[in-house]
Amino acid sequence: MSGTPPRPEDIRHHYAGVFLVAPDDRVIGQRRDDIPTIDNPGKVGAFGGTVEDGEDSRKAAWRELTQEETNLRLPLDQICYLTDDVAWRELTGEWEVRYFFYAPITERQLEALEVFEGAGWALISGPEDADLIDSWRACTRMLFQRLARERKP
Repeated sequence: MSGTPPRPEDIRHHYAGVFLVAPDDRVIGQRRDDIPTIDNPGKVGAFGGTVEDGEDSRKAAWRELTQEETNLRLPLDQICYLTDDVAWRELTGEWEVRYFFYAPITERQLEALEVFEGAGWALISGPEDADLIDSWRACTRMLFQRLARERKP
């Protein structure tokens, strides 16, 4: 889609997603089902979904991660804001506002991670990972840059 996107406050669909960060800064995402009728079949993105009317984006990301898509039990304050943007959603032919977050998890949590939606979890090697959803490369780059900055003494 070309053209100028509408203002975020004029966009109806809002999405919130969370990347998991395991020890040693391994970034974990959700592998989408390989079904041609969904957005980005077989690709890897964040765990997440639609922000409900009146719901805060951080709370939506937490709800999707901890109550709908995985067995993780994390406190809301462990969901860290990364960025937000506006993107064209090809499947539905509409603009959407996207809010991205990340959450640190332990090795034990990763070993026990169960995913209830999609095809499971996947390691994301970086923003150029061939399996990554193309329109998510910028936010993934930001996450890897943030992790590198936080790692420096």
